Amino acid sequence: MNLPNLLSIFRIVLIPVFSYVYLTAQEQPWFYIAALILLVSGLTDLLDGLIARKFNLVTQLGKILDPLADKLTQAAACIVLGIRNPGFWLILALFIVKELLMLAAGVKLYRRDHRLDGARWFGKLYTVVFYVIMLMIVAFPNLESTWVFGLLLVMAAFMLFAFVMYIPVFLRLNRRDDSK
Repeated sequence: MNLPNLLSIFRIVLIPVFSYVYLTAQEQPWFYIAALILLVSGLTDLLDGLIARKFNLVTQLGKILDPLADKLTQAAACIVLGIRNPGFWLILALFIVKELLMLAAGVKLYRRDHRLDGARWFGKLYTVVFYVIMLMIVAFPNLESTWVFGLLLVMAAFMLFAFVMYIPVFLRLNRRDDSK
């Protein structure tokens, strides 16, 4: 078990800690603590990939753990924010649809022995936007609903942008197999 894989596991362990702290928070300092936990998760997401690539520590396990930790963290954040803010259920539904479609495309490519080697820049951009917006909403639970709605629209736009940008990538990989 190498350091990048341990960081991915650590991110998975942070999910219930973040969820509990955020859902039980009653006073402002606890919301800051929840945001700090989410920030640590986001920074470790950045670190595990950098360390794995820089020190040639990329493993098959890491190729599974890292995106799994990403998706579990994002889903958990949407769920717990949905419990406190009903507007998040639309974002969660959009997230689930996007991820199911990405999973279906990934399974199809996997069956054809194609691999999507890591996230593209637009997927990484969405992840950064996701964390920044989530950190703002978690740290400041009393934001006006119009601000929250606006932030959710920005996040949804970046989510859709990343999804649309992945479509030609999947189509190109799929066509490559069909042309053989």
